[in-house]
Amino acid sequence: MSTNNLKLFERADKVAPGAIHSNIRYFPPSPLFFSKAKGSKLWDVDGTEYIDCVVNMGACILGHGHPKITESVRNQIENGLTCGVESELSVNVAERLTSMIPCAKTVRFSNTGTEAVMKAIMIARAFTGRDMIIKMEGGYNGWYDSVLTSVSPRFDQAGPETAPNSVPENDGILKAAAAKTLVVPFNNLDVAETIIERNRDRVAALLIEPIQFNLGCVLPKEGYLKALREITEDNGVLLIFDEVISGFRVAPGGAQEYYGVTPDMATFAKAIANGYPLSAVAARADIMEISRPGGRVGYGGLYNGSQASLAAASVALSILNTGEVQEKLKIGTQSLVKRFGELAADLGVEVRMQGFAGQFQVYFTDGEVVDYRTSARVDAKKYGIFQRSILRQRIYSLPPTSFHHGITTSHNDEDIEAILTAMGNALREVKANT
Repeated sequence: MSTNNLKLFERADKVAPGAIHSNIRYFPPSPLFFSKAKGSKLWDVDGTEYIDCVVNMGACILGHGHPKITESVRNQIENGLTCGVESELSVNVAERLTSMIPCAKTVRFSNTGTEAVMKAIMIARAFTGRDMIIKMEGGYNGWYDSVLTSVSPRFDQAGPETAPNSVPENDGILKAAAAKTLVVPFNNLDVAETIIERNRDRVAALLIEPIQFNLGCVLPKEGYLKALREITEDNGVLLIFDEVISGFRVAPGGAQEYYGVTPDMATFAKAIANGYPLSAVAARADIMEISRPGGRVGYGGLYNGSQASLAAASVALSILNTGEVQEKLKIGTQSLVKRFGELAADLGVEVRMQGFAGQFQVYFTDGEVVDYRTSARVDAKKYGIFQRSILRQRIYSLPPTSFHHGITTSHNDEDIEAILTAMGNALREVKANT
């Protein structure tokens, strides 16, 4: 750890607990402090260069500081950062979204993924007249009491797989909110159908990340999402896709376009503006109509539709709309997964990489990761050795075993080779130390 990093850590820890403003950024002996980001690279306060495999938690799908986006934002700032009024830019971006996203007959802006999920649930509850929701075990859907349950429950608290408990993620979560949230395992239709049918008169919506990127990279089984769509429709339960990560990444219209499954509502953030703070709730027109001024649900936010973020989104979405970005990310990730598997086999290390559309994660396990419980059974000690090793080799990564890492369109062949070389060295270190 560099001297400047440690000095900044000591200063920051006096004014911010842990010296960070989002806990995922912390790892011992201290988080890294960066001074610059461009394309696929980050530089810390000592000028050390890293290949970035976190890329703002997957938000910077086009890489850091995309020149066209930067130019658009700079031009907009000259005319006003956020004015508390609407603009033609907000109309243009909303029209672009409704043309790209299958479920988006109407959209409304917010700032973060958490906000979008919160607003979507509020609207769903008002629309149905019911107050319960269902979410996925291991699913992270933001810092909101109703969804910050069973994100990473201990096995002795999680309950049986056929009827998981709703476990508050931390102290401070309203127990009454957690009690209104039912939990089902990802990729398990039988349990989902049983719980939905049993509670159909009390449940407003089922919330699901269609690809569980917040577990690293867990894909839905064939037919799973389509069957969920049928079950929710049959029981009068709204289906909400949390596409904060999958949105615009797996297809221009998100996972719903890729899998051919149209939810009632969906939430978007991250790639929508290549990392600028912007999110959106997309829905059927009749559902969103109740949030119209004077309607049954209020919808507010001082920074909703900030002009700087919309300027970024207008360029990012025009690039993402062609499908070329998604194809490049799929090909790149497929190659990375294949070559990592070959490395692991040659070295005789029991490990697998799962990845799709620019996102990937390494799991030290002998079986496929299909849900929270299989992801939680991986060897965390081996992963810790692996992650610390690639970080020392200047591949920026984060410690949690279920975290998603990724590449962007700015990662070139030289970056990929460096990533694989570092991973090969890390696997040798794991083998030598376990």
